[in-house]
Amino acid sequence: MLKSATRLAAAIALGALTAGAAMANIVQRPPDSVTALIYTSPEGCTYTRAQAPGYPPSWHIVLNPQRLGLPRPAGRCPTTL
Repeated sequence: MLKSATRLAAAIALGALTAGAAMANIVQRPPDSVTALIYTSPEGCTYTRAQAPGYPPSWHIVLNPQRLGLPRPAGRCPTTL
């Protein structure tokens, strides 16, 4: 019983990692030269830029871009880039 539960947990974890890796390949991170506050990827995913002093910028998903007058994403988008 314990072996099957361990195998199931390992399969779920592997599936989550595979899905995350596949999703990460869908949307490209914008180049560091992009200084705009809002970035919409060619796939339709909208992100906002955050940057702490001395660190590279990070991009975080905008959950309701239509409220800003931006398009809705067509599919699933990673939460951060």
